[in-house]
Amino acid sequence: MTRVTGTFKVLGWEERSYDAPDLPQLTHACVSEELQGGIEGEASITYLMASREDQTASFIGLARVVGRIGEREGTFVMQDVGTFEHGVAKGRWTILSGTSTGDLQGISGEGSFDTADDTSTYTLEVSF
Repeated sequence: MTRVTGTFKVLGWEERSYDAPDLPQLTHACVSEELQGGIEGEASITYLMASREDQTASFIGLARVVGRIGEREGTFVMQDVGTFEHGVAKGRWTILSGTSTGDLQGISGEGSFDTADDTSTYTLEVSF
């Protein structure tokens, strides 16, 4: 296993309700992010979220990563499951088998991310 760490920045966020407008509010978001550090590239993510009256939320999503890890370049898809509480989003990433291309073909792994204020970090344990 190889540990990759880094930061990410949200480039775009489009969110809309997909069910009744009362709480818990159910939304769908399309997000784009720039990844830096151990992964150099971009992620395109689709989230489904449930927001509660206490300003917390739970979310699930799929993220397609296009980029480079070391000398390897390609794409892979991760499942993203997390929560938003007290202004902090935290989640777990799992690379889905059979979704990788290029030099990243066969990648597997798991990791996490944490985003608060203007700081967003990730750690991912991968193997090829």
